[in-house]
Amino acid sequence: MSASQINTLTLYKNINNASAGIAAFQSARRLGIFDALRDGQKTAEQVAEVIDANPRRVALLLDVLVGLLVVERYQDDYALSQMMHLLTGHDADLGEARFQRLDDYVKSSTAVDDLRDVYRQRITSTQWQVSPSAMQVAKFLNLSEFEQSLNILDVGCGTGVWSLSVAHVDPESRITFFDQQEPVQTALETAESIGMEGRVHSHVGSPFHGELPNEQYNLVILGNLLHLLDASEQQNLITKVAQCVSPGGKLVVIDIFPGQDAGDVSRALFALDLELHVPTGKLVDPIELKAAIENAGFDPPQYSHLNEVPHIYGIMVAEKSS
Repeated sequence: MSASQINTLTLYKNINNASAGIAAFQSARRLGIFDALRDGQKTAEQVAEVIDANPRRVALLLDVLVGLLVVERYQDDYALSQMMHLLTGHDADLGEARFQRLDDYVKSSTAVDDLRDVYRQRITSTQWQVSPSAMQVAKFLNLSEFEQSLNILDVGCGTGVWSLSVAHVDPESRITFFDQQEPVQTALETAESIGMEGRVHSHVGSPFHGELPNEQYNLVILGNLLHLLDASEQQNLITKVAQCVSPGGKLVVIDIFPGQDAGDVSRALFALDLELHVPTGKLVDPIELKAAIENAGFDPPQYSHLNEVPHIYGIMVAEKSS
């Protein structure tokens, strides 16, 4: 066989295995296999007894789950993998529920229901996944250029992953979290868990429409937020945020941007999930964003990919003229 034929066959097998694997995963979830293993490892016979099923067939399904790396096998015992513990805490059904409306969405031209708050809450709960990208932000900012310690405003802070990663590099820095009550509380708890509770403050309000703190900051972060807004709302928010940036300070925008081949599938799925739940949701256009930033009184921004898993994030940094 030629190399192209082998590649085609490999692709076919990968897709086939992925489809069958998802079917096996969802069957195990519905049958209660993951629930049975959540309180400790068991043999196939013990799992079958818990879920009232055929032991031989349970064993066959468990071996597929081992191949998927969601279950681990220790001789005759099976246990949930660490990855599965993460899934059960944040995305137990691999998105099956939220994509149930996909067929109707694709066929229809009717506006989707505005589930922005629910969508954002879910995205925030999985924000730990962006930690590798967040660690790159501090490197890109070149913190040695700042003449003073960082005074950071994190607008729409979520878990605080973006600002805390930056502040961790500058021991004299301070952070103000600005978001609704639940994410602010999560960010404060995250700061406490890494010993930074004495360096953070918080203001509760809507990151989209609320009144921002009446203070000047030399670093303001808009992380993973603008794609929830239409173009005019994006411009309004950036213009409002600009009033909080001190002369010579910097605006940092982190969002989903094209350009990394390794993230093509993840980015396409993100865009589909976004527009399925948020009527105004749309991935940010880098050219339009650059213009919006300059219209708000900043110098032309610098752009870079955050070339870490999941390979979908980019960063724009713009300085406010002195």
